[in-house]
Amino acid sequence: MSKLLIDGEWVDALEGDTIDVIDPCSGQVFEKIARGRAADVDLAVAAARRALHGPWGRMTATERGRIMQRLGQLILEHGEELAQVEARDTGKPMSVARADAKAVARYFEFYGGAADKVHGQTIPYLNGYNVSVVRIPHGVTAHIIPWNYPAQMMGRTLAPALAMGNAAVVKPSEDACLSALKLAELAMLAGLPPGALNIVTGYGTEAVRR
Repeated sequence: MSKLLIDGEWVDALEGDTIDVIDPCSGQVFEKIARGRAADVDLAVAAARRALHGPWGRMTATERGRIMQRLGQLILEHGEELAQVEARDTGKPMSVARADAKAVARYFEFYGGAADKVHGQTIPYLNGYNVSVVRIPHGVTAHIIPWNYPAQMMGRTLAPALAMGNAAVVKPSEDACLSALKLAELAMLAGLPPGALNIVTGYGTEAVRR
């Protein structure tokens, strides 16, 4: 898919360029991805910041957890499709790709269930004082995903960030983006609000470095 996910919409990279996706087993081009650059990342970060002040930021931890658990179920329902994408994009055996699909579903199930289990603290202090610890999101989090286990690594880093209420910008490896894009499709289907998750594909030297 030669599109970026920014603010809940699938859009072309600003400069309109694409990168060939090559099957590592055959050496043949079978897909294209958008060639996002720093300006596209800026748009994604701005969308994530808006999400923090919009529907995503206003959700309770319980509501976030429900969306994440729905996502986990959707990943299981689409597990074979996700495994096919992962295997072709990375060149790994189908048995490993299927195991990865189950693992990424488990990450969203686990952290979805944990979203409303992280509490603050009341700290003993002086008489007449009340000292509380309130846990708040970092804000916008950046996730750079490697090529070898893109689906599983995305779940491992993204699920806890979303569970705590952060909004995310994900930059998958240009060598293996397709399963990350598929997961983003499922996340939108699960009800994740616009801007809570943004995906910018492209070369790291162009999209990440300043």
